[in-house]
Amino acid sequence: MSNAYHRISIHRWMLQDEVRNEAYRQALAKVVQPGQVVLDMGAGTGLLSVFATQAGASKVFAVERTSIAAVARRLVHQNGLADRIEVMETDLEDARLPEKVDVITSEWMGGLGNDENMLAPLVMARDRWLKPGGVVVPARVTAYLAPAWIEGFEVAQERLRARPHGVDLSVVATMTVNELHTTHARVTPEDLFAAPQALWSHDALTCSLEEADRPVESQLTFTSVRAGRVLGLVAWFEADMCPGLTLTNAVGAPETHWGRIFFALDRGVDVVAGTPIRVAVGCFPSVPGTSEFRWEVTIGDGPTERHDSTRPFGIDEA
Repeated sequence: MSNAYHRISIHRWMLQDEVRNEAYRQALAKVVQPGQVVLDMGAGTGLLSVFATQAGASKVFAVERTSIAAVARRLVHQNGLADRIEVMETDLEDARLPEKVDVITSEWMGGLGNDENMLAPLVMARDRWLKPGGVVVPARVTAYLAPAWIEGFEVAQERLRARPHGVDLSVVATMTVNELHTTHARVTPEDLFAAPQALWSHDALTCSLEEADRPVESQLTFTSVRAGRVLGLVAWFEADMCPGLTLTNAVGAPETHWGRIFFALDRGVDVVAGTPIRVAVGCFPSVPGTSEFRWEVTIGDGPTERHDSTRPFGIDEA
């Protein structure tokens, strides 16, 4: 499979995500005024650029650093918009726009908002190219988290630990609980053990570059509202696209291509109503497009379980 095919495969998922696409279309329709200039950062196939012209933009600069820009050019041409959308295949840092813009739009979110380490480039683009009084879409992104049970996860883990085919695969089970998982497994509000709490929040219009580029950490305490078996922590984001319009991949919301993020425990822990669940989560920007995570969970009077995505072969327990 070629790299180009792999890239269009990723974008095909996004193009088929009607919840995502419609949220961006509606937000740009509300924000972009006729005759305004728009920057589409990380434009991909150019869909958001087209939405911006539908909203009345007279010019859109679609900046995309990968060869998927060729797809964007073809899409722009086929929609008769080559005179209004300029596709620029370059790194954002090297882009030379002939003028400042009224609106910046970007689909920079991972499954819990900032986990793809794309906020800092957005802030750099804002500081460099956005006019005073300009608008960023989405405006604010907040990450949420709750302790949860996920159907099928523990069964799959125990299968790895049961020496399938007579082979010790426990190393894979250990790696699994030290990875950040994107899951499309069915998760309902009834699978949560407590109401979700905010992990962290970033305002794309006011966030400083220092804030966008530094690690974020949060400590939360939950109290279980029911009995059951906690398998880990489920996380998602809520994006304020513009006043009155929100995009989210939350538990209970319409499904999106993001699914949800899952921080696993080594093994499930049984709880009763009233059990305290203390959590610490840290997100550490890594290479472009990637962050590393550490999470700690203490359930009731039990030991603290520690996980670290930079140490995939083992966990520490206190």
